[in-house]
Amino acid sequence: DLYRQSGGAFDITSAPLGEVWGFARRQGALPAKADVAEALKSVGSRYVKLDEEKGTVQFTKEGVRLNLGSIGKGYALDRAAELLAAWGISDFLFHGGQSSVLARGHRAGTSGDAAGGWTVGVCDPLHPERRLAEIKLRDRGLGTSGSTMQFFRHRGRRYAHLLDPRTGRPAEGVLSATVVAPTAALADGLSTAFFVMGPEATEEFCRDRPEIAALFVCPAARSGRPEIHAMGFGEGELRILEEG
Repeated sequence: DLYRQSGGAFDITSAPLGEVWGFARRQGALPAKADVAEALKSVGSRYVKLDEEKGTVQFTKEGVRLNLGSIGKGYALDRAAELLAAWGISDFLFHGGQSSVLARGHRAGTSGDAAGGWTVGVCDPLHPERRLAEIKLRDRGLGTSGSTMQFFRHRGRRYAHLLDPRTGRPAEGVLSATVVAPTAALADGLSTAFFVMGPEATEEFCRDRPEIAALFVCPAARSGRPEIHAMGFGEGELRILEEG
């Protein structure tokens, strides 16, 4: 569904691209154009057939491989939340490696707050020790995709590990994309898709989906601080601490 809705920006078959760019081994390097073209031949969720009733996965093309890293942590948080709910626990905050978060209920002492919930910080991708924004999260998931940790430079140009599965090249123009959605898995998947799509296409995507909110941190156009673009947040849900 996410593959179709995002126009291919989210694609769990992008594993060959991560390998040819070296990010699968955390040793990023500029590949030959021919190698990228060859990897692209095996990329496309249209080559994957899922049978929910039988619980089977079939590839219709040789060489297709899956990488669930862009949605797996969120899915795990959703399943863990189901266990806590079954045990009668309704107020908690989970995170998986900080970039995947799931909140339920309220933090102690905030139930009387009109917004309620939990406060989650969004950091500057270029200076992780600095917080740029705070999001009030309640009964929703949050996912962030960014280029802070995995990237390399070649001839002065920065190449990040988040690849556009439609072109086979690293996505550009975004430093981080944070998404708030009904589930952690959806927030995880959409943060990857939105990072690839960029703010303009994401705003159009969210226009008819009021349950989705997104916060972009993009390279500074003129000033030294990054640009921040927000969409879909309700009153009191987002607080910008430093604006470019």
